[in-house]
Amino acid sequence: MALALHHPHHNNQSVLQTVTTTSQRLQGISRPSCTLTEKFGCGEMRVIGRGATCRVRMLIVTNMGSTQSTPTHFQSTPTPQPPFTRQKRVYAVKEFRKRSKNESEKVYIKRMTSEFCISSSLHHSNVVETLDLVVDEHQKWCEVMEYCSGGTLFDLLREVCMTLQEVGCCFKQLIQGVQYIHSMGVAHRDLKPENILFNAEGQLKISDFGVSDVFKTAFESFPHLSKGLCGSKPYIAPEEFERGEYDAREVDIWATGVIYYVMRHTGLPWHLAVPDDFNYAVFLQTRNGRFKPIDSLENGCRELLNCILEPDPKKRYTADKISADPWFQNIIVCQGLECADGSLHRHICHKMYADWAQRHHRQLIA
Repeated sequence: MALALHHPHHNNQSVLQTVTTTSQRLQGISRPSCTLTEKFGCGEMRVIGRGATCRVRMLIVTNMGSTQSTPTHFQSTPTPQPPFTRQKRVYAVKEFRKRSKNESEKVYIKRMTSEFCISSSLHHSNVVETLDLVVDEHQKWCEVMEYCSGGTLFDLLREVCMTLQEVGCCFKQLIQGVQYIHSMGVAHRDLKPENILFNAEGQLKISDFGVSDVFKTAFESFPHLSKGLCGSKPYIAPEEFERGEYDAREVDIWATGVIYYVMRHTGLPWHLAVPDDFNYAVFLQTRNGRFKPIDSLENGCRELLNCILEPDPKKRYTADKISADPWFQNIIVCQGLECADGSLHRHICHKMYADWAQRHHRQLIA
C-alpha cells in the first residue's frame, strides 16, 4: 500500500491537514512498498549525530542505477532520478525513535509525521530540504534529507573566530530562512547554532523541525499561540518562562538575536533569560546604550540587535522589519564563499574548507 502526500510549496493549509491524515494512514501499514535501500540505493552508512528521540546517519551511495523517475510513498508525483552513474551521492537519514518505552504508537506516529509534513513543505535555499519518509533496514521510520557537509555553526564557532563580514553573511542567511518559514505559517522554536548547518559551498541551512509549530494556515487571519517550553535554555525567549502562551514567531526572532551575539562574542550572553540570572539581570538594567557587549557594536548593528533582543515581545522586531533595516540590507552575502568584491568567506568546517579550496583552485585563508 502506497500513500500519497502532496508537498505544499505555497499552501500551508495542507500542512495541518496532512499531519492528521498521514499519521492515521501510517498506523495501518506494517511495511511500506519501498524501503530506504530500494528507493535511494545501497551504500555506506555512518552515524553522524544522536539525539534523545533520533539518530542521524550519513548514507553514501555510489550507484543510483536508473534513469527513470521513481515515485516516493509520500509524493503523488515522481521524483526525478539522475542517470546511471557511479558519482557519489550523499544523504542525511534521520531515524526516529520513541521518547520512552511508555510513548504510545499513536503519539510516536503523530510526532514523526508532524515533523515530516512541516519540513517537507518548506523549500528555500536556507532551509534543509526534506526528501522522503521511508523505513530503513531495521524497519525504523526515517526522514531522508539533503546532506550538509560543511558542519554546524556550533562546530564552526569552536574552530575559528569569524570575521565581521562572515558573521553578517551568516546572520542575513539565517534571517532570510526564518522570514520564509514564518511566511509559510511555521515557527521553528529551537533555533540554535547546533541546528544551523552549512553545505559544501558554505550556504547556511536551518535544520531540525522536531518541535516546530504551524501557527497560521493560509486562510486564517490571526496566528495561533503556542504552548510549552521549547529549545535550548540560553536561546529561549523570556516570555516562554513568564507566560502559558506566546507567539512562536517572536520566540524565533529572540533566538536569532542570541545567535548573532554568540557569533560576535563567541560566548553566551546569559544562561537563562530570567531575572534570577545575573547576566540577564544586568542586561535588563543596562540595555539601550549601557550594556557593554551590545553597546560596543558598530552603529546600525547595535540598534538592530537591541530591537531583536527586546524583552517585550510585542515591541520586538519581526523578520520582515529586520529585513527592511538599512544596516541589515547592506550586509553582503557570499555566493559559494566568494563575495562580489573578490574576498572569500570560510564559514564551513576546516576540512570542508580545504576541500572547497582544492575544488575551486583557491588558496586557503589562514
